[in-house]
Amino acid sequence: MIEGKANELPDFQVFRTVIKYCLFIIIVPVLSFFSAKTILFDGILRLEPITSSVYSAVVAVIVLHVTLGLYIYRAYTEAEKPEKPVKKD
Repeated sequence: MIEGKANELPDFQVFRTVIKYCLFIIIVPVLSFFSAKTILFDGILRLEPITSSVYSAVVAVIVLHVTLGLYIYRAYTEAEKPEKPVKKD
């Protein structure tokens, strides 16, 4: 029964990491779109609504690619780590 718990823990950690990155990949680009549009392009630069929406979409796409790159980097570096041997008492 203890061995089953040991196998479930890494699966739960992987699931939790994937959920965190999924939320991060969804929320951060949306927030970057609206904040760039409202603060930068509409507020500071005072662009036309369509132009500011296009520029904000470009910002959101760039942020999306950065977040996806971070997720891929994390998955790649974790895959390279050798597993630590488990000591049996």
